[in-house]
Amino acid sequence: MNQALRSTEILKRFTLITGKGGVGKSTLAAVLALVSAKRGHKTLVCELNTHERVSRLLGHEPAGSSIKKLEDNLWSVNINPSEAMQEYGLMKLKFRAFYRLVFENPLVGALVRFIPGINDLLMLGKAFNHEREVDQNGQPVWDRIIIDAPATGHSLTFFTLPKVIMNAVPSGNMHRESHDMWSLLADPARCGIHLVSLPEELPIQETMELFSALTEDIQLPVSTVFLNQVPAPAIPRHLSDDFDQWVDAPSDEVIKPLWDAGKLRQQHVNDSNRFLKKLERLDCPVICLPMQYGIDFGRREIDALAQTIDEAITTRD
Repeated sequence: MNQALRSTEILKRFTLITGKGGVGKSTLAAVLALVSAKRGHKTLVCELNTHERVSRLLGHEPAGSSIKKLEDNLWSVNINPSEAMQEYGLMKLKFRAFYRLVFENPLVGALVRFIPGINDLLMLGKAFNHEREVDQNGQPVWDRIIIDAPATGHSLTFFTLPKVIMNAVPSGNMHRESHDMWSLLADPARCGIHLVSLPEELPIQETMELFSALTEDIQLPVSTVFLNQVPAPAIPRHLSDDFDQWVDAPSDEVIKPLWDAGKLRQQHVNDSNRFLKKLERLDCPVICLPMQYGIDFGRREIDALAQTIDEAITTRD
């Protein structure tokens, strides 16, 4: 059963979502963006130099590298390194002469692009810049910013980079910017890092390792773990014990396929419960997202998952 959480625990001002590739990061980004927008928060969802999925999951055309309004209170952008360098570099790092040198000299530009982690720093920097944007009245442009962050293997570098730059560059604009980025990531009141997993052995193991790396090695707080694609029981709870005791397959050719399917589903449910108990050992809330059964996965399923999260929030707000 899902824990009841306040909206500020799940929908923090700056939210990053990560996990093993294929577990549903983009799905959760779309779901949280929709929940946030429906709650009246002006929300920007950011994808990082990827084939856009969030917009499509919500039933819209891709946003591209320019911020695009998808629906009420909801905007999207696909941040790519080159445009991030142009915007973020000129606006925040104030190195116009260096920027011109880079883009007018192909050799220098190639060398800069090969600096380890530069793309990550640029994309995170642009997302960070959106967090600091204010309107003409000095009010934040965005209430919530949700980032579909890199997958597990890449995410540790992504999350560590601001601290590495901050320690490597002792002063100047780069140091200040990296310090401010790190301060945001490490502030549990403003920033939430959510992990996504599946009820399978390898994703669960990687999630637990990622949780340990983030909280112990890098020392960043993890807000919530989402267990995605949790199967629904095939048998009503009051009949489950009787079904478990029915161990001999029926001989009836009509009933046997149903018995087989029920036994298989029940095994998936048992495995999911076992993996859930592993995640619950972590010092972190766990939210279960139910499996959505159907041929296509799109806006209808996103709406259903959004309702699951909204109900978990509503019980506390």
